Order: sequence, then C-alpha cells, then structure tokens
Amino acid sequence: MLFAVAAVFTACSDNDDENWNSNSATVTMAQGAMTVSEAKGLFNVPVAVSGERNANVQVTVAVAAADVNPATEDVDYLITTKTINISPDQTVGNIQIKSVDNEDINENRKFTLTIVDVKGATLGDVKSTEVTLKDNDALFYEKFAGQWKMNTVNNNGAAQNWDVTVYTAEEGDPDYENFIYVSGMMGYDWTLATLKYNYDKATNKVTLTVVTGFSDVIPFAEDVNFGLGGVNDVYLVSMIGGKLTTAPITAEVSADFKTVTFNPEEGLVGAITDKSANYLGYVWFRAFNIEMVKK
Repeated sequence: MLFAVAAVFTACSDNDDENWNSNSATVTMAQGAMTVSEAKGLFNVPVAVSGERNANVQVTVAVAAADVNPATEDVDYLITTKTINISPDQTVGNIQIKSVDNEDINENRKFTLTIVDVKGATLGDVKSTEVTLKDNDALFYEKFAGQWKMNTVNNNGAAQNWDVTVYTAEEGDPDYENFIYVSGMMGYDWTLATLKYNYDKATNKVTLTVVTGFSDVIPFAEDVNFGLGGVNDVYLVSMIGGKLTTAPITAEVSADFKTVTFNPEEGLVGAITDKSANYLGYVWFRAFNIEMVKK
C-alpha cells in the first residue's frame, strides 16, 4: 500500500486579462462520485481536460451540502481553492481538499463539487462529483489514522519525542485491518514503521505489534548516508533483556484508542544494514518506554 497523496494542481488566477486556450477543449469532473475516510486529510478531486490546447484552461467549482447527512464546508472539510488553472501539458487538474477528522460517531456525510465556470474550454457532461466522507469513529482500525506524538527515551534515559503520522490502508487493500504504518520517527517523514493490527473480538481489545527483522519486511529507512561508505538501509529490531533480537514487541491500546503503550522493558532499535539487509553492527537509535498519544 501506499500512503503519499500526490497533489498535481496549478496555481490559480482570477485575472480576466489572461489569455486562455483558444483551441477545442472539453472539461469534465473526472469522477461522478468518490468516497474517502474523514481521517484522510489532504485528498484531490480530479478535473479532466481533453483536446489540444495552446494555453491554460481555468475551472471554477462550487460546493453544496447534500440534503441528507450533509457535510459542511469549513467544518467537515476545507478547500484550498475553488479555482484552478490547468496548463496545456496537463490532462488532469485537482481541487485539493482536507477532511476534518472528528471524534463523533455519525453517518457518512456528503457534499458535491460542481463546475460553475470554465475559461478556455467547453463544459462536458460530467459536471459534478459527489464526495462521501466516511466516518471512521465506529471502525476501530480507522481510528488510528492521523497525527500522534511518540514519546520515548534513549539508552541514556534522555527524552526523545517525535510528531508522527499513522496511516491506515484503504478498504479493499489487503493491508486493511491488518497493518498500520507510522511515519516520522527520528523527525524524518521518510522513516516508516510497520505495525500489525490485531483485534480480539472476544475481549473487544486491540493490540499493535511492531514488525521487526531483516527479511520479508519493509525497511524502516532506505538509502541513508551514515558515512559508512555509500548508502545504507535501516531495519527495526527489538531490544529485550538487554539483547538485540528480531522478536516482535507488542503494545496495548487504550479503550478510547488515543494511547498506545509498549512494555517499558522492551525497546526498538534502528539497525543499520548494507543494501542486502546484512546487519553491519551499527545502530541509528534506541528507543525505550515507548508511548504514542493521539493529538
């Protein structure tokens, strides 16, 4: 699975004096409907352009809440801009939206984006996209998505804390309700810890287990220059009883899903390897007394 959201949209301009495309081009919403989790954060609603163009096309949309289970602008979601310019070398422009994750259990909420003005093109048949913001608060797995603070201490007992982002898989992905991903440890958004999601229906409890080891796992970090000659990868291993091991460590999750607590006697270590995942005997970090608190 993947986690990054690629936003491809061009800066907008309301300058009516700009020279717009004069060739034959057509603009439509690329999708008639789409569904995203309210915990998604930034996402794009695509606008498609077809036909040869010799200059920019400008598209302006308006939003409207659904009659039933409405999503309200600036409450349930935010829009970066409602007017975008699409350059001649682009076939898709994007309206960038940020969903607002609340803690209420409610019905999925909906709103519609509709193209209301076009410059440099004609408007096609698909003028609107209905967006459904899927509530995640009744779904235990999706509750983990969002911003967290990870509090730890290093091997000297000094505090080391990081703002991290937890990603969950989209419904339909094999990782859905199986794995979550934590980015931002060590202060870098290119680090990635993989945690196994475990839900026990009998006890109605969730535990998270860090995936550790050197084989058949996603590296914690890749192509890092530690000054060891060339670049290296980093894999997560455990420290239990003062010894490095590939045995996984497991955390308990609070009933409100806002706190994840690991055994204070067990730690995580960033083991530095060569590009063939052979451990070189060096470590990047050690982290103990690990706790994650949702913001």
